[in-house]
Amino acid sequence: MGRLSAKSNPTGLKELDRGRVSISVSEIAGRRSFVLDRLDLKNTGLSDTLLAVIVARAGNTSLRCEMGAVSNITPSSHSLDKLDRSQPLRFRALLRAPDSPVLVASIENISTRDDSQSESLLPMEPADLGERLWKLVINDDGPVLQFNSRVFPSAAGAENYKPFGAMVLPEALRQVMEKIAEDPGCLDDEGNSWYAWSEWLHAIGAERPSADGDEEELALWCDQVVDRFCGKFSFATQLNANLLEGAGND
Repeated sequence: MGRLSAKSNPTGLKELDRGRVSISVSEIAGRRSFVLDRLDLKNTGLSDTLLAVIVARAGNTSLRCEMGAVSNITPSSHSLDKLDRSQPLRFRALLRAPDSPVLVASIENISTRDDSQSESLLPMEPADLGERLWKLVINDDGPVLQFNSRVFPSAAGAENYKPFGAMVLPEALRQVMEKIAEDPGCLDDEGNSWYAWSEWLHAIGAERPSADGDEEELALWCDQVVDRFCGKFSFATQLNANLLEGAGND
């Protein structure tokens, strides 16, 4: 799916930073919904009397929710049941004046979180995956780690299950690094949705991929990033301790 963007809008649509909005997604008894937790227009030159619209999309399905004036938004649940559960969720926020249908601003490619998550470079979403435990979906907007909604009730449930983190996250990260290695230049453009990965690499002390590296060199770079990530979180040590604890309780 291409990036949900209106930068080419001839009316001069203003695109705001994603940090100004927070959307959480939850699933209860098989019913999925979202809540607009925060929408901040401070220091943008825009009035909080503007009306907000949230557009949610998954694959070829979409829905549009009128949220009312920014100044009066209160957290409330909105159903996502009509969206394709096998595809990653994408959100955008649109703003217009109360007396005009013309859009004046938007916030694109909004990252979501569940009730226990902060915004993540690798957002996790429930999906109907049949007998598959997880699946990484990568497109122009970035990666999304889908987990089987029949197995885990929430992203927190998947993350707190030690084997999931130890065995799934390193391989998911490898696939993300392989994608970045195909186009290292994506880390240089602040307007690119992949730019934040440059800061993440720096934070864990990993080098960026060589722009002219050959296939073998880039594969080695991917391995080094995954090794550093695993070392940071001690996945093998944690999983071993978890297995020993389980054996001691038998």
